[in-house]
Order: sequence, then structure tokens, then C-alpha cells
Amino acid sequence: MITRYVRLGIRFAVCGLTMMVLSGCWDNNELTDWGFVQAVAIDQAEHGGYRVTAQIYRPGSSESRNNKATKGISYLTFSSEATTISQASAHISEKLGRKLQWSHMRALLIGERTARRNNIGEILDFFSRSQGPRGAVTVMTTEGEAGRFLLVDPLIENTIGQQMKTVEEMSNALTGTASRLSLLDLSIQAQSPGSVTLLPHLQLLNQEHLVLTIDSMDMLRFPSGKIDEGFVPAQMADNILMIRNELKEGLATVPCQDENEKEPEPKGDSFWINKAKSKLHVSALEGKPFIAIHLEIDGKVGEMSCSSVLTKEEHRRFIGRVEQTIWKETMKAVEKVQQLKADVLLAGQQLQRKSPGLWKRWSDDWDELFSQAKVSLTVKVRLGDTGMNAGSPIAVPSGR
Repeated sequence: MITRYVRLGIRFAVCGLTMMVLSGCWDNNELTDWGFVQAVAIDQAEHGGYRVTAQIYRPGSSESRNNKATKGISYLTFSSEATTISQASAHISEKLGRKLQWSHMRALLIGERTARRNNIGEILDFFSRSQGPRGAVTVMTTEGEAGRFLLVDPLIENTIGQQMKTVEEMSNALTGTASRLSLLDLSIQAQSPGSVTLLPHLQLLNQEHLVLTIDSMDMLRFPSGKIDEGFVPAQMADNILMIRNELKEGLATVPCQDENEKEPEPKGDSFWINKAKSKLHVSALEGKPFIAIHLEIDGKVGEMSCSSVLTKEEHRRFIGRVEQTIWKETMKAVEKVQQLKADVLLAGQQLQRKSPGLWKRWSDDWDELFSQAKVSLTVKVRLGDTGMNAGSPIAVPSGR
């Protein structure tokens, strides 16, 4: 009996000790010591150095005591100029009265002038050391000064930093008008000399509200780490992403073509791209690169204004028009990046993996050789469904 009580006492003692250890807070830092950064904008200061603008989350202020939402008070914005980003962030901490905590950061914005004049590696160095930001932080360039973008009220999210992240995610996931680039991706690509990276470029539109939109993709070149004057328009981004096997969904607008008219009508059908698979092969042809690209695309009808797919012949004609449209738009995008001497198709990477000997011979002059490469493109489209029971437009085109 005594042994039983002794064992029971030991168990209670162990449980009590465990609870004491696990329930204790052994970090000297409390939540009230931190200022949680949601987004950061980096600009060039007037007299050299950097101007750092940080958006700090303000806890407990997104709703008032009567549970009614209060607009524009869930965050605070501070700016500071200094020779280094570290010094500027320390000044912001002094103004806020708290240490800056970077682990909840959503977006890193870099102004155009800063991205053209400075090696982006200098900026990444601060965020890649011991500051604690997540590797998934969205990195974008901005039209004009980046700091002004953090002064815009969010449309639906709690902070403009989160709004920017969702804008990039939706632009990539739904329409393919932007590639996704994280802090981790950029840090890895910075270690690859000669690579070209697509950076989403933010624009501010003054409509019913101030609206953030991605209007193009900037060209970030390594090892210089700077963007140049060249860019890929958002309308071409989905074609580039298709070739890179990075397109999730997209939309192709198929112009209406009257059989008796040479010029297309100012309206069209739409084709939703659900899946796109690309095969890219690089070989030598007459001493220059030959790039063969094959696209296989699955999708469905988005809307119809001038077509019908009720018969096999109509189905065949519609598929043919979709393939022709995607071929033309993709070739325009390829010609654009060839003019810019920017291998964002990742043809060089494919050549390096498959034909290392040929890559070794061409690598030093690859930008020039890529611009002169002959490109062959084939497109195969499969139509999954018409989106409704009928395979013809609700508004039947005149003349049918």
C-alpha cells in the first residue's frame, strides 16, 4: 500500500514539474516589445543611401469596441533615410518604440530608380541574414517611388501589404499576367551569373478607388543585379509562363473573323485555359541555336459571340482559331524577349542540362545567340466543354 502511494506521489510530482516547465515563458521578449512589419518599400534617398518605408501592423485596432469595422487604423506607416537599410530600420524602431519583427512581412517593394541604380543583392543582403522574414515574401518593383504604395488604403484586406500579395497571387493563378517571385527565389537566382529574372511591376491607378495592378514584368539581370529599360507587358506574360510550364490558368481572346472580311471584327470569343504543358528542346542549326517549343493546352469555352461548336466541323474550326490565336500571341512574346536579349524562356538552362558541351561553347555569348535563335512553335488545343448545355451563342450572330 505504501509503495502504491509513493508511486502515485512520484507521478504527481513529475506532472507538476512538467506543467511548470511547459507553462513558463523563458524569452525575455514580450509581444508588446515587437512591431510586426507587414510590408517594406525601398527607395533611393535624395543625398544617397536608402529611404525605407515600413508598414507596421497595429494589433487590436481593426475593430472598435462596438464591433464595427474602422477603416485605415489597423496599421501605421513610418519612413526613415540612412546610409544603410539596417540604420534606417533602427531609426524606425526608435520612432515606433518597439523592435521591428520581420517574420510577418508580406511584400518587399523596390522603386524603379533604386532597382536601376543599385544591385538588388545589396538589398537582399539585409533581409537574408538574421532579420527573420519568410522566404515566401513577395518581391515587386513599382512605378515611381515605392513608398507611396504603402500609403494607399487596402480595398478588402486589413493591410496594403496583404493586398499586394493577393494581387500578385490572383494575377498569377487566374489570368497568368504575372509570375510569382519570392525572396527565396530571388536569393537563389542571384547566385546564377548570366540569368534573367522577371520581376512583377506594380502600377497605381486612380479609379473609383486607388487600385494596385501589375502592368508588366521588369527584367532583372545578374550579375549586375539591376533592371534595365526592357520589360514584358502583362498581356504577354501568360505566353511566357506557358513556355516555362508555370501557367496555372489563363484566358485567350479569339478574334471574330468574318469569312468575307480580311480584318477581324472588334469582338471575339474567349477560351479558358485550364492546363498547359510545354516541351522545349534546344539544338544547333547552322551554327546557331534552334529552339523547338510544343504547347499542349486543355480548356473550355469562356463565352461565345461569333462561333458555334454544335457540329464536328464547327468544333474543328473553333479549335483551329484558338490554336492560331495562341500561336500568334506566343510568337510575339518570343520575338519580344529575343529583341531584349533576355532568355526568360529558360532555354539556356535546358541546354545546360541536356547538352553541357554545347552550352560550354555558347555560354559566354548566350544573350546574343539567343536573340538570333530560330524558333519553331507548335500548338495543340483540346476543348473540354462549352460551359453550358448549348454549343452556340445565346445571341446568334447575324448572317447565320
